Amino acid sequence: MIANICKSVLSGTVDICPSKSFEQRAWAMSALPGINIKVTGGGKSDDAKASKRIAEKLKDAHRTGNVFYCGESALCARMYPPIIALYTDNFILDGHGTLLNRNIRRDLEFYEQTFGWEISDGGFPIRISNAKIYSAKFNIDGSHTSQVITGLMLALSALEEDSQIMVSNPSSTGYISLTAGIADEIGAKISTTHNESCMDIKIYGNAPFHKRTLAVEGDWSNAAFLIAAGLANGDIEIAGLNPESMQPDRMIHTILFLCGANHEWEKGNLIIHKSDLNGFEFDAQNYPDLIPPLCAMALNAKGECRIKGANRLVCKESNRLEAIITELGKLGANITHADNWLTIQSCKDIRSTTVDSHNDHRIAMMLAVIGLSSASLTIKGCECVSKSYPDFFEVLKQIGGNIEIEN
Repeated sequence: MIANICKSVLSGTVDICPSKSFEQRAWAMSALPGINIKVTGGGKSDDAKASKRIAEKLKDAHRTGNVFYCGESALCARMYPPIIALYTDNFILDGHGTLLNRNIRRDLEFYEQTFGWEISDGGFPIRISNAKIYSAKFNIDGSHTSQVITGLMLALSALEEDSQIMVSNPSSTGYISLTAGIADEIGAKISTTHNESCMDIKIYGNAPFHKRTLAVEGDWSNAAFLIAAGLANGDIEIAGLNPESMQPDRMIHTILFLCGANHEWEKGNLIIHKSDLNGFEFDAQNYPDLIPPLCAMALNAKGECRIKGANRLVCKESNRLEAIITELGKLGANITHADNWLTIQSCKDIRSTTVDSHNDHRIAMMLAVIGLSSASLTIKGCECVSKSYPDFFEVLKQIGGNIEIEN
């Protein structure tokens, strides 16, 4: 799918899509043995559908086969194995697209080394046997991903005995806290404390699961792109966001103050006004998904912006760091990378050209937001937005985006 975008003036109200991160975790919790939870307010993202599919298969007493299909979701591939192990000790993980390029086996080595799982070499499909889970005290390196820890937390909460996870070099700690917060809603008992070098997670067994409904929140991660679009191109209102959410990417609201953005809350909706942004410096080490919309905001700022955490972008749906530098360079932006920092100069004269999404939903959305300020921008490979926000381009069109789609 190709998107052709021209300079636009935005106005109107957007009902934000459901949070993919929240919904995937909610479905995983619904899959725990002995629990009956209804997930409401879910969305249409491919990743959420993958999580729902796995959860429903696990809860189906008459399920056939032991292949669990993760689509393109790395979270599903990392989070579900210990939960699946509560049901069977022999199963297969499979997927497609960008997931095939990610080293999920490396991420699952913790289970091989700790519990004695037998995991096939190579890529997908990943065959796992002798899968077992028991309560204990565990030590795990969290520098690469928090998603394996998320799955372990949930699986351990379904056991009778208490457990503890000591995480060294934790990253994306906000997502671990999000998992604990959602789990608390259904009666699980998980506590977390952390500093820069260590995170201590206590999981109390024999949880009195009690809540029967989990309502999915609006998505702060995708709202960040709409916020960036409004700041550059017009006044928009975003409905459906929880200002008290534990989603890590709610941090974008704090950044609005940092860069002097004109915004307000009215009747529960976030109103974004077109703004001349100040240059800003922000540590996005624990918020890597915010870096693409922050790059779009940086082009609209006065002077220089610096964003830390760039190295965390290498192993995403694409090499997101390379994609950002390459595509923003095509647009005429002055962007450099050094020592885990991106430095971006203001660039309000966007070059008319053709750019590529790198089959990465967040790159496609970043380029689309920037394209709203251009004379003419063509983005190739836009179908990838289905991973998290299938209606993204339609939403932009509804609030004034000058966009034509070629299938």
